[in-house]
Amino acid sequence: MDSLIKIDGEPLTKLIDVVANAIGKWYEPRHMVRMASAEAKAEHIKVIEKAKRNALLENNEDLYEQLSVVENRLLTKETRRQQNIEQVVSHAANIMSLETEVSSESVDPDWITRFFDIAQDISNEQMQELWGRVLAGEVKQPGAFSLRTLEALRNITSEEAQLFENIAPYMLYSGSYFIYNNISDKKGSLPISYEDVAQLIEIGLVQSGNMVTINYYNDSTNEVVRNMSCGDYLFFLTQPPQMHTLSIPVYPLTLIGNELYNLLTIVPDIDYLKTIMKELKNRNAGLKIAYTKILHVNENGDVKYDADNMIEIE
Repeated sequence: MDSLIKIDGEPLTKLIDVVANAIGKWYEPRHMVRMASAEAKAEHIKVIEKAKRNALLENNEDLYEQLSVVENRLLTKETRRQQNIEQVVSHAANIMSLETEVSSESVDPDWITRFFDIAQDISNEQMQELWGRVLAGEVKQPGAFSLRTLEALRNITSEEAQLFENIAPYMLYSGSYFIYNNISDKKGSLPISYEDVAQLIEIGLVQSGNMVTINYYNDSTNEVVRNMSCGDYLFFLTQPPQMHTLSIPVYPLTLIGNELYNLLTIVPDIDYLKTIMKELKNRNAGLKIAYTKILHVNENGDVKYDADNMIEIE
């Protein structure tokens, strides 16, 4: 995968090229974009108009009226689809206008085709904004979102997408994203219910199975430090040599869930995260945990953190 580069200082230029190649000419190619009608759609109208003329010549009023209904329905449908695409692209353009770098790698043509085949029928405003984020993310770094993720996303409702976003501040990352499994029907005070997790499992964002654990092994005579993060918080779990296995019960996100998580801007619930860490300490005698703020993450994933302000979990 190519490194990020600047394109004339405007990653928006790459978005313009991607959309132009997918759906035709652009007018006012800045933040708001208008596309010309695709030739295939225009051909449908030409065929119907020809049939209508023939119906008039044959004095077939019933057929003429039927064809008029079909024509109006097609025009209404395609007009709505064009409006949907314009809204999605507009959201993507707003995002790209704030970027300074973009990958030099081209977006896969099959991905582009699949994306717009789906996006043209997205009329919910919240979901249009989400699809705009997907388009911007893929233009910035091709391969960020799989075709499987597009297919899953097309079947997710705005309410389900909101649920996923609401739960995201309680998720942790250690190689991939997960929800810590301390959920019980008896603990109504928790911000996440089992019903929430079950719904995310049903729509394919969380892996099924209640007995999944992350296992960290320490076969050395030294302490081993494990890292976990959530948003701009970084946690350090120090596993002593006598603790040969550190097991953490989790609900892992699926590949689709991991890709969609990267669309979100997370404000972590630090109080809940500290509660999780205290519970881990209580379950694992000798485990030490501290946390601090992440200052910067570069394009290679290297993390710079505030080492001078580490806070111990008591």
